[in-house]
Amino acid sequence: MGCATATIKYLVFIFNALCAILGIGVIVVNAIALKDVAEETRPIVIVFIVIGSIVFLISFFGCCGSIKQSTCLTWMYCIIMLILLVLSCVLCFAYVNHINESQIAHDQLNTAWEKQKNGTDAMGIFQTTFKCCGITGPIDYTKSNLTIPTSCYVTNSTATTSTHTVYPDGCLNKMIDFFEQATKLVKVFGWILIAVEAAAFVCSTILGIHFNNDERRTRY
Repeated sequence: MGCATATIKYLVFIFNALCAILGIGVIVVNAIALKDVAEETRPIVIVFIVIGSIVFLISFFGCCGSIKQSTCLTWMYCIIMLILLVLSCVLCFAYVNHINESQIAHDQLNTAWEKQKNGTDAMGIFQTTFKCCGITGPIDYTKSNLTIPTSCYVTNSTATTSTHTVYPDGCLNKMIDFFEQATKLVKVFGWILIAVEAAAFVCSTILGIHFNNDERRTRY
């Protein structure tokens, strides 16, 4: 085995180890984000969890192929990695980068607000979770001639007194910030995964070509 082949072989091994680590990272980050992201974003997060799981599993194919110098395993790994790379790029370019957290927050709050005006405490879950009141603030209730619900109040207790204060902030900006933070790590790990998948694919393809050339030389 030549110096170039040995170098590529160990590069493939290193990138496969990185793929395995990143696969676990993608699974963990997306599993944590799954409960925080908007309902519309959850299918994308679930797909990333599946991709992370597959990347973690097939990284062993790459390791075995490079260590055992198996042409079959190496090319099998290349094909699967190419499919995952294309899928990851489609998810990041076509879906993740086009997630509009602001629009999602607007839609959810507007739907809840319409229900609130019909007598259902649909805003309560948002106001309790994000410690806010109304869409833009407590004035939303005043403008709509609605009574400010108890979920808008924070209780300040001391040893002798207990006071109730309305949350001054609306829920819209808090929800947008929350969704943006939830999807931020998903995007970061998605791009890192694409970079490592691309590097692993290139190195394993070169290694597969070297293995094919070595097999041809042994025949003559």
